Amino acid sequence: AISGVFGGSVKSLRALVSGEIESIPRVLVDANAVRAFQRSFQSIYWLLPRKQLWPKDETVVFTGDKNYTKHQYEELLEDAGFPLGKDILKTTDQMSAFVEPGVDVYCIHGSDIPTAAGFRWKPNYFPDYQPYQIDGPGDGTVNKRSLELCKQFKRLKDYKVYPGIKYGEHMQILLNPDVIEYVKRIISGPSNTDDVQLDF
Repeated sequence: AISGVFGGSVKSLRALVSGEIESIPRVLVDANAVRAFQRSFQSIYWLLPRKQLWPKDETVVFTGDKNYTKHQYEELLEDAGFPLGKDILKTTDQMSAFVEPGVDVYCIHGSDIPTAAGFRWKPNYFPDYQPYQIDGPGDGTVNKRSLELCKQFKRLKDYKVYPGIKYGEHMQILLNPDVIEYVKRIISGPSNTDDVQLDF
């Protein structure tokens, strides 16, 4: 498992509320048009942060009129002008924060990269304009608490963390030569995988 989104990602909330356009200038991309497509992707709802990992009183969405926690998704979608999202959300009702895969697991992910931990909209900017991102720990996309959930797997064989954007960013980690070599060793058999170390 590389950069596993085991417990969801706060970043998915912005996609549902205002559209996820990363750092692309608004003059080039209509975030609201992108939002319409993203709201139709059921996978976005499965990527929402698991309620079991975030306390009920931890606010993740701040607006000029109201704030929201992870336990107020339905209310958030309603106020964002997308009540249909509540019906799609129901398909994830049985989703658990922890699902034992039942196989051997080698867990690899990045760390020490600013990652969306919440979003703040200026007054009158919610939901049609991009918010200010409140950062927390993670791999740039997935929050630390979600990435680390794999440590609870009963058949966890190895766990490696690669810090920093160059080595451990959510997608960039796939190009990390040490990670590639490590995966090759796992695939090739039960030889020693512990001697692959990250060089700084």
